[in-house]
Amino acid sequence: MKLKLTFLALFLMVAAQLQAQYGDGRFTFVFLNTNPDRAELPKEQVDSLQAGHIANINRLVKEQKMIAAGPFYTGGGIFLFDTNKADTEAVLNSDPAISAGRFKLEVYPFDLMEGELCTLWHKDEADVEMTTYYFVRFEPNKDDENIDAVKTNRFTENVLKELKRKYKEKAELVGAINLNSNEGQVIIYKSDQEGGVEELFATHELVKKGLMSYYHRQIYFPKGVFCEN
Repeated sequence: MKLKLTFLALFLMVAAQLQAQYGDGRFTFVFLNTNPDRAELPKEQVDSLQAGHIANINRLVKEQKMIAAGPFYTGGGIFLFDTNKADTEAVLNSDPAISAGRFKLEVYPFDLMEGELCTLWHKDEADVEMTTYYFVRFEPNKDDENIDAVKTNRFTENVLKELKRKYKEKAELVGAINLNSNEGQVIIYKSDQEGGVEELFATHELVKKGLMSYYHRQIYFPKGVFCEN
């Protein structure tokens, strides 16, 4: 009985640690990766799908399901939903571009590491200001068996500290997100320096060890989603 109780206590302790690390995943993050195998379509049809894509985003925002969306300058983009993963997945195919196979999706529950989330639902579409930010994604190397034992967000937090300390004259953190179940992290920041401060993110300890990879892009995104001025 004592052994069973000890095991139960250990299990509950680990569960509490994971809950503290990952949270309850109230929000959902969607990566819309350009599908390299998408069908070649006439321009008119592509334009029609894009118009439907934008209209569907606006509808989901008005229904207070989607918090925000933004495209990468290199193609693809992201969605942030104020719904759990199951509810988010239930509405994704309402997007004509998604249902037509224009994107490959990754859908993750997430919680905030830094910053806050502010919805812009009270604003008219024309009053939402779009701006350019830098976007960094850290992604675990699932092929390495050692990654399962690593709380990757702890190492990304060290990079955030460096961003706010050593790079504060060059860049300003907007928000940071932890994708649940150890799926990596996202950092959004602004910088007037051309190219941003990409060199910082290459110093991530797990990137240097090959346990994680990262990419650094520019994104066109609504201002104020992370309660920033």
